[in-house]
Amino acid sequence: MVGSRAAIACLLLAAAPVAAQDIPAVSLAPGEAVTVRFDDGGRVGDPERHPAGWSRFDLVAARQLAGMTPPDAPVPEGVPLGDVDGMTPDPIPPNEVRVRFLSIAGRHALLVVENGQGRALAYRARMMVRGQARPTDVCIVLPHLPSYEHWPHAIERLDLTDFRFIPWAPGRVPTCQ
Repeated sequence: MVGSRAAIACLLLAAAPVAAQDIPAVSLAPGEAVTVRFDDGGRVGDPERHPAGWSRFDLVAARQLAGMTPPDAPVPEGVPLGDVDGMTPDPIPPNEVRVRFLSIAGRHALLVVENGQGRALAYRARMMVRGQARPTDVCIVLPHLPSYEHWPHAIERLDLTDFRFIPWAPGRVPTCQ
């Protein structure tokens, strides 16, 4: 899916709902990742920080995203990626939300948000570029799939806030804001 200077790739599945308001704000530099786990009652565990790694699916998606022409203005809906070399993303554990911030050759930025919950995940983002903080649009993360946000420039830090799960029905188009 593509947002203003961002791209998101998803497929659509469904499962059980969980609350997200307890996910804390996340600040990431390139190469950093955070995993948030939920127990069966929907309570959030402490976020676990770790180095961000690339999956084979991420590498193929990043090549495709880095070759796309960014939109001139924010887009209201996500746009699917084309064929990702016939690959499918790795499964996401059902009680996790994983966020990875990656640099593409120091010239592009890629945010991967993996939503292992049965509802879609919405959030807000601000980026730090050349010492200046500015908002950026992001798209809703569909249930049980990775989403990709791509920016065709380097980003020093991303601040992600206002995480919330929202009901999702098959066939809906992910919105961006």
